[in-house]
Amino acid sequence: MAVVFWAVLPGFGIIDLTTMFDDDSFYAAVVALETSWGVLFTFVVALAFAAAAVRPGYVWPALTLLWLTTAALLASALLGLQWLPAVVGLILGVMSLGLLLSAKRAQIKPPLGAPQVHWPLLGLAVAALPFWWLYAATAFAMSRAGGSPPEFYTMGVDHWPVQGALGLTLATGTLIAALWPAVRSLYRIALSLSAATLGASWLMHPSTSGGIDNRLLATAAVVWAVMIALTANAERLPRATHPRVA
Repeated sequence: MAVVFWAVLPGFGIIDLTTMFDDDSFYAAVVALETSWGVLFTFVVALAFAAAAVRPGYVWPALTLLWLTTAALLASALLGLQWLPAVVGLILGVMSLGLLLSAKRAQIKPPLGAPQVHWPLLGLAVAALPFWWLYAATAFAMSRAGGSPPEFYTMGVDHWPVQGALGLTLATGTLIAALWPAVRSLYRIALSLSAATLGASWLMHPSTSGGIDNRLLATAAVVWAVMIALTANAERLPRATHPRVA
């Protein structure tokens, strides 16, 4: 139910993603902004709920991703000077409590432990950190300056602060994935899908609100997404063995 709530109605995640391929001129000026909303609520929020539903062992990674997004939305209300994103964040936080209760009933303990650095993933996180922070900061500045016209709102919420929340989620989520093995698989999927879709949107609609009108940066986002996904193969490579010296 939560997957449908965020990905279809009333979250409009997938619906906003379709504006990338919609020839309707109504959205022509805000395609990238619509895409950022769709990315957050489809490839981060709905995906986390779906992962927990399909694989109960993913419940804690899903919860951490949902709580990270909740915190980002609450921060976006403050940084973007708009209060409605905080309401969206609170709704998401309350809905995540259902997963928490199911984890407790199933006696699935949180995967605590010392951090284990995944160096390729950490390198990708550090390399992209300034970009995602700038992406978020620009969105918050646009939000404070008045945001987008109300006709482009979703659920009555301006997309600019939500785009800022997406930037915060991508920046922080990559660092968490690099340090916490238990959440790495789910985060890797969410991060790579999100960045690849954003990059594709910027390449397809470079001059629209919320986009990056720079082909090199847009391509870099897609390449970064692919490299995030490929770190899964690097993690599964067997360790080299050395023959013993008699």
